[in-house]
Amino acid sequence: MTCQECTFTTANLALSEEQSRQLYTAEYFAGNEYRDYVADGSVIKKQFRLRLRRLLQFVTDAPSKNLFEIGCAHGFFLEIARNAFRSVEGIDISDAAIAYARQNLGVEAHRAEFLTHQFVVPPDLICLWDTIEHLSQPDLYLQRMAVSLPRKGLLALTTSDLDSWLARTRGSKWRQIHPPTHLHYFSRKTLSQFLRRHGFETRFIASEGMYRSVDTMAYIVLCLKHRLPGLYSRLKQAHLLNWNLYLNLGDIIFVVAEKR
Repeated sequence: MTCQECTFTTANLALSEEQSRQLYTAEYFAGNEYRDYVADGSVIKKQFRLRLRRLLQFVTDAPSKNLFEIGCAHGFFLEIARNAFRSVEGIDISDAAIAYARQNLGVEAHRAEFLTHQFVVPPDLICLWDTIEHLSQPDLYLQRMAVSLPRKGLLALTTSDLDSWLARTRGSKWRQIHPPTHLHYFSRKTLSQFLRRHGFETRFIASEGMYRSVDTMAYIVLCLKHRLPGLYSRLKQAHLLNWNLYLNLGDIIFVVAEKR
């Protein structure tokens, strides 16, 4: 559903907290949405190191600041970021992901819903990496973020760009359109408007490239989209998928906003 006035687009699905939680089981990260999120950890961490360097350009005196991540999954970004900030804390609704983050990485991660979560320490910076499009009620999240952050506190996020050339070209076949996990589709304009309405001023917005596992890309395209597991298996057995590459298709945006 697209608003005719502002062009904001939503899947128009109302999911309960329990319905949302059932979407993000261990299978979501190993077979349903990803080939194997943990196995791709080295590539994901490579991406997060790049993202952290970009983020730190906007953070004054990071070693004195507390970072909070919504949708931290297995804690890879928290692990990368913990030496750059005074403290890092994250939440996710996936039991399996949080168990991995706590047991294997030793990060401060909790299985929790942001709207009711009690912070370990008050945040100075909140991050949502590829998360806002998953939220049933992003407006309520923004309201609480605005209340939780100090004046000039930062909100950093990535999400897909509905107004990108790739999204416009692919239409309904664009890779980012897959409800019920992706519920909301922003453009640079609608996202900036959304943030401003909740007390944030956009300081930076630009496209974001990604390091990607070729194995995972092939799995998604051949197994999940085109149902060709045999071809995927043959390519894997021929050792043709064991590498990664950096792509910027222009349809992912990186945003830093400041609380007014």
